[in-house]
Amino acid sequence: SNSQRLSRHGFSPIPHDNMNNGDATIDIPLQEVHSTAQRNDSNTPLAANSHGLGLTKTNSRQPPRNIAGRRARRNINDTQVGYDGEEDTLNRMGRIYNKILNFSIITRYFVYVSPLALCIAIPIIIGATTAPHAKIGGVPIVWFFTWIEIVWLSLWGSKIVSHFLPFVFQFVAGVVSSGTRKYSLIIKALEIPLSLAGWAITSLATFMPLMTRNPYGRAHNQGQTHWMKIMNQILAACLIGTLVLLVEKFFIQLISINYHRKQFNARIKDSKRNVFLLGLLYDASRTLFPAYEVFAEEDYMIADQLNLSMLGKKGAGHKRSGSVTPFRLLQNVGRFGDQVTSAFGNVAQEITGKQVFNPNSAHSIVTGALEKRRTSEALARRLWMSFVMEGKEALYEDDLVEVLGDNRREEAEEAFIMLDKDCNGDISLDEAVQQIIQISRDRKALGTSMHDVDQAINVLDRLLMVIVFIIIIFTFIAFLNASFTTTLATAGTTLLSLSFVFSVTAQEVLGSCIFLFVKHPYDIGDRVDIGADHFAVDHISLLFTVFRRVSGLEVGKSVQIPNNVLNALWIENVSRSKLMKEQLTLDVSFDTTFEDIQLLKNELITFVCDKDNSRDFLPDIDVEVLGTSDMSKLQLRVEVRHKGNFANETQRASRRSKFMCALVQSLRRVPINGPGGGSDALGGPANPTYSVSVSDGYATEAREASADAKDKARLVPNKKVEDAMSPSQTRSKHNGTGPLGLSAKEAAIVDHLHSQAPGLDTTREEPWMENDSSTLDERTSNDRAQNLEEVRGLLQRENTKGKRRP
Repeated sequence: SNSQRLSRHGFSPIPHDNMNNGDATIDIPLQEVHSTAQRNDSNTPLAANSHGLGLTKTNSRQPPRNIAGRRARRNINDTQVGYDGEEDTLNRMGRIYNKILNFSIITRYFVYVSPLALCIAIPIIIGATTAPHAKIGGVPIVWFFTWIEIVWLSLWGSKIVSHFLPFVFQFVAGVVSSGTRKYSLIIKALEIPLSLAGWAITSLATFMPLMTRNPYGRAHNQGQTHWMKIMNQILAACLIGTLVLLVEKFFIQLISINYHRKQFNARIKDSKRNVFLLGLLYDASRTLFPAYEVFAEEDYMIADQLNLSMLGKKGAGHKRSGSVTPFRLLQNVGRFGDQVTSAFGNVAQEITGKQVFNPNSAHSIVTGALEKRRTSEALARRLWMSFVMEGKEALYEDDLVEVLGDNRREEAEEAFIMLDKDCNGDISLDEAVQQIIQISRDRKALGTSMHDVDQAINVLDRLLMVIVFIIIIFTFIAFLNASFTTTLATAGTTLLSLSFVFSVTAQEVLGSCIFLFVKHPYDIGDRVDIGADHFAVDHISLLFTVFRRVSGLEVGKSVQIPNNVLNALWIENVSRSKLMKEQLTLDVSFDTTFEDIQLLKNELITFVCDKDNSRDFLPDIDVEVLGTSDMSKLQLRVEVRHKGNFANETQRASRRSKFMCALVQSLRRVPINGPGGGSDALGGPANPTYSVSVSDGYATEAREASADAKDKARLVPNKKVEDAMSPSQTRSKHNGTGPLGLSAKEAAIVDHLHSQAPGLDTTREEPWMENDSSTLDERTSNDRAQNLEEVRGLLQRENTKGKRRP
């Protein structure tokens, strides 16, 4: 048709009846392509004209056309049009050149130096043979270009000497003391500044002798010309500039080496030792239960470094076995690749005596598993269920000694101490999962802290480089300017006026350097308290620190605070603290007896000594009477000691809530009332007042009967006060209920209230854990309790599912 077409109409094929009869492409036979997909005819633009083109209609669903753009996404890996691979093809000479270039540093530098050195040698040869009287600036060209040749060769010669100097220092100093070998790292980092300093020294030391003390100069008694003096001053200024640069780089490297040794050396050693012990445990577990057999689920999860098993968990949610098959096939392909790599690793181990590129070694598997939380949980489950004896619900030290053998008794004891953080003599599944997740978190925090500190050191290096640049400029001015005193006075006045502008910045930089490199009160991931605010450290820079709130109404909000401000504040590092305790203040009725207070203490001691609670609290409870103000109430202070610090805010909140429930139940059981007593108001509907005339004997009997009834209703009658001094006497009063007298239903409710995944810390979201998921926390909050029960149900797995037999 001749109707006008617009760009929004999109692409439309040429109708069959409008084709040019002379077109050579009309008679090209087209093969029919059959498809099993479904397509809607209404969405097929070629449906009307397909009969003429010889095309078969296929039924695949396409979205309706619209006026949006239709440009396909370009793949960055696509090659250019017409690319035939010629750019990447090397001929024989290219391969020979690469062989020579990459053979060693000597051959590489020889390739770099030779072309220009030969070019400089041409004037030297000409001046020595055909043009002996040719001069440049009064100096024969043979000696002038000899100095140029020395300058060029001394640059690369200094580079080679600086490259091998750390090895020489390590060999010589290591004979005297092995502790000095670490300073070879400083020399290695100063390779370029040392090369520049050596180059400047050689250039300055050879300039005047070759210019004035050559045979021609001695024969004609030639002195220093004007250009020689200026050149000598320039070379001297260059030497001072390179020395200043060398001092600055040495200062930066000294800060870096000493700071890392002071702050991170112990943590790095502890982390490596923990990984080594976990590697021993995993090797023993793999010996007892070979991989991908009894613990196939855990082993696939540990080896799933690409998170293939998590790809389908954000979809529709069906769990047919066929959906998992492609991912399991990919995992099996990865296993085969690891086996091939391990074969080469075994050959290399036979040659070098070390394990290199062996992905199936215990150390490699443990290191990879600690990279993610879900794989860390799978590793913990495999280790725990491999070592626990049948019929037991906890791991003991004797189990590890028995599995590892008497020859590794020390390692077994050390591994047990590493996992048994509450020091109660056994390790539960939740405790093992929590501790291995903590080891993984500490490794990531250590790596992030070192990276952030290195970034801060780089910022300090750039700031000092600005100062070095200014010093070098003044050095050149001092050597080249005859009236340097006047220039210095002018520059000094300018700097003095600028000091009022940059004084605050200089003070901030200096205070931040002292705060970060000298004091260093926290690391990445630490829980800190600053005043009344509770934070977790997310990022450390030279001039500021980024925190994340972990409590209050603004939980999760990021806060950036300058380091010079933090330098003047009190910072309480919770993560570096040891065992912590908590104090609670209660206002109770003034009529509360001291025996009731003792009963309250006994009830709380019974709670913390219970088997399920002894992992969270120490068996020490203090109940103190603080005093009274107007004799209307008593003030009590209850002090409970936690096993561990409050670095994990989720765990701390769960423990505190559990203890508060126990405290409330104990106050109800004793009972202890609040200020004003626990009786109804006198004269109210529940406690009316009236008078009755009775005999004295009847009144006495009624009072005694009422007193006996109240006494019998008490947890411990007043007639047996002496028994109330022992907590063990109150445990017999529970009559088959829990440690606080809770019914089975109430105990289940309290248990569900404080259920959480082991090692979970939702309020402190580390930046390295953003894309890391958990096998224990993948469902919604409504299914979390059921998920936890599945984990605890692992304790009851069948004998063929992982319990070690005696």
